[in-house]
Amino acid sequence: MKISIDNKSVEVSRQMTVLEAADQNGIYIPRLCAHPELIPYGGCRLCIVEIEGIKGYPTACTAMVEDGMIIRTNTNMLQQMRRDLLQLILSEHPAACLLCDNIEGCSMFQETIRKVGVTTGCRWCPKDKDCELQRIVESFDVHELSLPGLYRDLPVEKYDPFFDRDYNLCIYCGRCVRICNEYRKSSVIAFRQRGKFTTIGPSFDENHIDAGCEFCGACVSVCPTGAMSEKSRKWWGLPDTYTKSVCPLCSINCDIQVLSLRDKIVGTLPPGKPHEAAGELCVKGRFCLSEMVNRTKRILEPSYLFPEGEGIIGWKEAFKRGAELIKDAGKGKTALYISPYLSMEEYSAIAYFARSVLKSSFVTSSCLDYNNTEYLRLSLRSIPLDKVRKSTSIISLFLNGNYNYAPLTMAVKNAASSGIPYYQIGWIRDSTSRFATNSIVPEPGDQVRILDDLIESIKGKSTHDPVIHQLAEHLKNEENALIVIGPSLISLSGMQQVLDRINVIIDLTRSKIYAPNPYGNIKGMLSANEMKPVEIITEKVEKGDIALVYLIGDMPFSERSTDYKLIYQSAFPAPENLRPDLVLPSAVWGEFQGTWPGMKGSTARARKAAKPHDYAKLNIDIINSMSAYAGKKGVLESMSKKNRKITGKFIPHLPVRESALENEEKLNGMEKLPFILISERSPHTYMNLQLDRAVEGLNELISPCYLLINHSDARKLGISGGEYVTIADSEYELTRPVKIRKNIPAGVIYITDNKSVIGFKSNPCYVNLSREHV
Repeated sequence: MKISIDNKSVEVSRQMTVLEAADQNGIYIPRLCAHPELIPYGGCRLCIVEIEGIKGYPTACTAMVEDGMIIRTNTNMLQQMRRDLLQLILSEHPAACLLCDNIEGCSMFQETIRKVGVTTGCRWCPKDKDCELQRIVESFDVHELSLPGLYRDLPVEKYDPFFDRDYNLCIYCGRCVRICNEYRKSSVIAFRQRGKFTTIGPSFDENHIDAGCEFCGACVSVCPTGAMSEKSRKWWGLPDTYTKSVCPLCSINCDIQVLSLRDKIVGTLPPGKPHEAAGELCVKGRFCLSEMVNRTKRILEPSYLFPEGEGIIGWKEAFKRGAELIKDAGKGKTALYISPYLSMEEYSAIAYFARSVLKSSFVTSSCLDYNNTEYLRLSLRSIPLDKVRKSTSIISLFLNGNYNYAPLTMAVKNAASSGIPYYQIGWIRDSTSRFATNSIVPEPGDQVRILDDLIESIKGKSTHDPVIHQLAEHLKNEENALIVIGPSLISLSGMQQVLDRINVIIDLTRSKIYAPNPYGNIKGMLSANEMKPVEIITEKVEKGDIALVYLIGDMPFSERSTDYKLIYQSAFPAPENLRPDLVLPSAVWGEFQGTWPGMKGSTARARKAAKPHDYAKLNIDIINSMSAYAGKKGVLESMSKKNRKITGKFIPHLPVRESALENEEKLNGMEKLPFILISERSPHTYMNLQLDRAVEGLNELISPCYLLINHSDARKLGISGGEYVTIADSEYELTRPVKIRKNIPAGVIYITDNKSVIGFKSNPCYVNLSREHV
C-alpha cells in the first residue's frame, strides 16, 4: 500500500497508524502520550496532522493509513497549533528552566542558580536531559510562556519503597495509568479528581502496597517527565552505557539492560528504548539488582584467620594459603558447596576444579535438600513460557506471584482476561487472584484431600464440590490444560504427598505444567556438575569426615560446628559465627560476562557492565589461580575448547536420594483454632545474600519475620502495624511484630522465614493470636 507523507512516497502495511508509518520512514512527529505498548489514545494532541479528504486535524497516533493517503506533518499551521498546545501543557508544569535563555550555561556552571527554587527548575529534576517534554520544548524553540502559570504545590510522595512521585511535574499523558491497566493488567492506579486538582494514584488514597502494586516499574519507565523517579538512581543523571544482560534472580532469566555511569551500575531496565520498554520484569529485576551490586557491605579484600585473629592479605598470599589448605585436606576430604546463581562458565570451571584439583566428588548446594530436589524434578518438566498464554484452562497450586515470576503471572493474567478459565488453590492472594474463575482456600491439612478428590473426579467418581468437578472436567477433556505449581509448595508439610498427587494427575490427563523456581541457574549447575543431596554432605561435615569445606557463593550453615578448615569465596560477608579460615572476595553478576539459560529456552549472554568491586576477582580467575598454586595447570589452560563452549543444550542431573522417602504424614485431625498460619522459606536470594533483608525497599514489601495479617483481622483485634503479637497452638508459641496487608486473606497469618515451618508441627497449621505488649 502506497501513501505520501510530506511529499515523500512510501510503502506501508495496512495495519499501521500514521505515526508508525512516519516513524518507519524517519519522519518525526512530536508526541507525549503515544507509546508502542499502548492502545492509541490521542490525549496530548501534539501529533496532529493534515490528511487530504479528512476534515480537521486527526491525531497521527489514532489515524490508520489507507491506500493513496496524502499526509502532511509539518505545515506552518500544524506547528503553530502544536506551539499553542505546548503552551497549555507548560502553563501547569514548572517551566522556568525550559524557557530560560541561559539554559546551556546553567547546565554547566549553574550560573542562574538563584533564579528558581528546587521544585521548579530542570536542574533539580531527576529527569533532566532525559525528559521528553524538555526535548519537545527545545525542538520548538519556545522561549516564553504566553499563558498564566499554575503551580499546584502538591507534596512529593516518597512513602513507597522504590520510586517517588512529584505530580507537580505531571502532564496527564496517561501513560502510567494505561501501562498499568492495559499491559501489566494490574489496574492499581487511575486518574483521581478532575481539572486542576487531578492527580494519579490508587483509589481512595491507598498506598501502592495495599492497592496491589507489583512495583514492576513500568509506570516509571514510560513516564515522559520527572513526575515519577527511581529512588536509587534519582540523582545519577543519564547513564553513559546500556548493556544487554540477563536477570540471574530466578529460573525465568528475563532479558534486561543494565544502566552504567562512569563504570558503575546505576540501574536496570527492560530491553528496548528507555521510555518505550514496559517489559515483564518483577520488582527484583527492575529495582534490586543495582542495589545488590553496589551494596556497601561487600568483601573488599582477601583475608586469613591467623591465631591472633582475622587479617587482610594480598591475593598472592591468599592463593598460597588456599593451596596449602587444599593440600593438607587430602584427596576426597573436601566438601564443595556452590551457589545456584552462577554462570555456565563458572560451573564448567568448578567442575574441573572439583575433579582435578580438589579430587572430590562431594559437590553440593544448599538448595539441593530433599524437598527442593523433588520439586526441581517436576520443575524441569515445565513447558516453555510462551506456551502458557496458549493454554485452554489454567489451574495454579500454591502460587505466590507477589513480587516474583512476573512473566508467568502476566501470561496467566493475559490468558484469563481473554476468557481462559483460571482456578486457584492456595492461601495467598497474588496479582493473578482477581482473574480467577474460582478459588479454593484449603483448611490446614486439607491440601492432600483436595487433590485426592480431584483425582477421584478425574477417574469418573462423583464429587459434592462443584469447583473440584469443574477442575476435573478441564483437566481430562482439554489437550492444553495447564497446572502452574508455586515453589512455596516446598515449605508445606506433606510436600511429597502433594507432589505425588500432582504426578498422578499429570499421568491421568494430558495436562502440561509450569513450575518456576527461585534459583537463577539451577539448570546450568546440574548440567555441568555431578552433585549430591546437601543432607548427605552436611552429615559428613558434622561427623568430621570432611577436612576442608569450600563455599563458592553458598551459605549452607551460619556457624561452624566441627573442626574443619573453611574457605569462603563470595562477594558478601559471612555470618560472624562462621569465622572462615580464608576469605576470597569475588565479583558478582554485572561485573563479568557469562552465559545463562535465558527465558526463551536458548542460552543468553549477560555482558559485563562494570568493573569488579574494589579488589574482587572473577570466580573463574580465582579458581584458575588457585589451581595453579595447587600444582595443577590453570583452569583456563586445561579446559578444552569443547568444554569452554557453552551451548543451548542443558541436561540436568538431579542428585539421587540415597534413603527411602518417609511415610506419609497425617495432616488431618488438628485442633481447629481461629487463624491459619502459613510459613514460607524466603525465595528472595542471590548467592548467600538474602535480598529481602539487604535491599531496603524489598524488605518493606516482604517484611521477613513479620507476621502479615489482613486489615479486617487487625481492626477486629485492635492491632496496629509494628505491634508485637503472639501466635500459638497447644504446644508452641511465637512472638513477632505485625504488618497489615490486604493481599493476606482474612483468617490467615503469613510469615516469610529462613526456616520453612518455624517451630510448629505442620505448615499450614491452626493458631490462636493474642496481643503481646513489648
